[in-house]
Amino acid sequence: MKRLFIIGLLVFFGITFGHAQKSELPEMVSAYVSQLFPNEKIKTVEADKGDNWETYEIKMSGGTELSFNQNNQPTEIKCKSGIPASALPLNIAGYVTKNHPNIKIVEYEMDEEGHEVELENGDELEFDSEGNFVEMD
Repeated sequence: MKRLFIIGLLVFFGITFGHAQKSELPEMVSAYVSQLFPNEKIKTVEADKGDNWETYEIKMSGGTELSFNQNNQPTEIKCKSGIPASALPLNIAGYVTKNHPNIKIVEYEMDEEGHEVELENGDELEFDSEGNFVEMD
């Protein structure tokens, strides 16, 4: 009964969650993933859909995880072997490569307030929504 109620709520609010196929990814997202992570294959895709939006969570064969918002922009990337600087907004990539030249980027997050980059040495770099450096934790 509880399960039926939850399913009814999901249908009522027009939200669907589920596994999608690689072929269901927007072309821009698929190209981004294959260009930046050519040595990994897409393992799973989860789509989160509403009436006017759609987001994706992708897990790759090498353990990389990516999330994309409704504008097909990456909102989160986790990659233990290192995220290419080209995956980041230009000014953030420039700052990281200039100030931390030989340290891998292992995590990137973007939200309404700004961006955060985590380096393999544990340093966390915070940037504002324009990509300007704010502070290091």
